[in-house]
Amino acid sequence: MRTITTCWLGAGLLGCLPLLAQADELETLKASISAMQQQLQQLQQQLQAASAAQAASAEDDAAGNTRQRLSNMELKLDKLSDAAESGPLANLSISGYLDPLYVFNRMQHRSGFSFVNNDAHYAYDSANLGDVYLDIKKSFGNGPMAPYAEVTLQPNRGSGVTTSWNASAANDSIINSAQLVIPLDQHWQVFAGQIPSFAGYEYATSPQTLTITHNLLYDFSEPAFFVGGGAQWISGQWLWKGMLGNEAGRTEVAQVGQSHNNTPSFSWRMDYQYTNNIDIGWSGLIGRGTAANYSGNAAAFQPVFYTELDISNNALNDVSNAQLDFGSAGGSALNGGRAQWWGFSLLRHHRFDSTWLGKMGWTLRYDYLDNSKNGGGNPNLALGNAGNDGNNGFGSDPACVAANGAAGCSGAKRQDLTAALLFYPSEQLQFKLEYRHDISSQATFDNSSGGNGKHNDVLSAQAVYSF
Repeated sequence: MRTITTCWLGAGLLGCLPLLAQADELETLKASISAMQQQLQQLQQQLQAASAAQAASAEDDAAGNTRQRLSNMELKLDKLSDAAESGPLANLSISGYLDPLYVFNRMQHRSGFSFVNNDAHYAYDSANLGDVYLDIKKSFGNGPMAPYAEVTLQPNRGSGVTTSWNASAANDSIINSAQLVIPLDQHWQVFAGQIPSFAGYEYATSPQTLTITHNLLYDFSEPAFFVGGGAQWISGQWLWKGMLGNEAGRTEVAQVGQSHNNTPSFSWRMDYQYTNNIDIGWSGLIGRGTAANYSGNAAAFQPVFYTELDISNNALNDVSNAQLDFGSAGGSALNGGRAQWWGFSLLRHHRFDSTWLGKMGWTLRYDYLDNSKNGGGNPNLALGNAGNDGNNGFGSDPACVAANGAAGCSGAKRQDLTAALLFYPSEQLQFKLEYRHDISSQATFDNSSGGNGKHNDVLSAQAVYSF
């Protein structure tokens, strides 16, 4: 039995050898799989570590690139800051406007657009209107104590074209004004150059006016501008300024023949801020000016005096203005005597919101200017051979001058009534419509058929775009 059992055991062993071999192979395979799993885990860990390292490296690269870009931007910003603070464009501003104009003038039977056309003749229906205006200002530092230079250009309707003279002839210059201002302290500043007139309540620029045309005093009574130097003092509610210079409207010493006007003129302005809204102003001019000398026997240079008082009440939606003028000029009347004039202007403006058209405003204005003494005339008028300014309605009736001579005729007493509508589609854009009726006590308005009349009507439309 032991032999048989042993035999069967041997036979089983012999039969099990292949299975044992397979079992060994399985164990070896399992071991290999386990090792492979371990290796896979290690590889995954390494891959994750590698991915993290790569991400960190990428982040470092991105951060490095960002830092480099920021550094470059900082360098550029520093350069721009230096240029802004000390370069040629530092504290430089350029602003201005365009104001194309449409005018219908009944007496002259003329209608059409007026824009950037050169016309040196000053007429009330297009004075300072229909042009391009540029204001170039350069400050030399920051804050209210920084000096600055400012130049305004108006190539076709500015004072350089229509009212600016050198020694003996018109300038035909695009310079409307040019000045250098140097603050000395919080109260005092000095200035020099071609300075806009100190007179009146009305602004010269179209975006600031509440009508299209200017009032009679602005056009024909006030000085145009001054060339010289002066000082300004401001404290609390008071402002004073004065300057010495040439006679008004002259960019150099006036000359008639071999004579020169070497007497300086003195101009001044005072403002008292009565309340936050109400300003009271007084300005004037005294000196010697070039006589118009219509008679041909007047002295070349004679005394000139001008003064005015103006009051402005500027509320949020309502504006009221009043002005009273008086002036005289030796040798500038039609008969060769002293020209003398006085007048006043009243204006009322109201702004409101309409349902359909948005922000709007209306303006009413009445002007009166008496220029009747000695046949009329003043330094701002140019009377023709017939003794009148037919475009503007000043001087004497040409029929009276022809029949009685200049000594026997009075000058015109001029009036106008103006109504305007204003529209404000945006802060930069304005549209204006105006009707103006002018009246003269003499038949001084020329008409298109060669005659004269006492009345004229003007319809105007204007678009004003500021930039």
